Amino acid sequence: MSEGAGDYYKGYYIRTVAHPVNHPRDGMTVLFEGRATVSLDPAARFLPVPPDQHLGDDQVFGTEFEAHRYAESVAKRYIDQLEKGR
Repeated sequence: MSEGAGDYYKGYYIRTVAHPVNHPRDGMTVLFEGRATVSLDPAARFLPVPPDQHLGDDQVFGTEFEAHRYAESVAKRYIDQLEKGR
């Protein structure tokens, strides 16, 4: 599991986490899933981005980097939707 460095977007702080979803056996590739959390205050508790924010792309990736990028894009989409509701 790895944590992203974090990103700042439209007043929200984004944290991403990539973790393996399988245990490789006999030459299998490790696959990673990315998750994101957002917060208005980096010292406060981060709230998970709801799972229904799926972008329609694959959610399991061959590298941690791809999983982090996907999770960040989901978080930004979620923040955009929050901003529309204000």
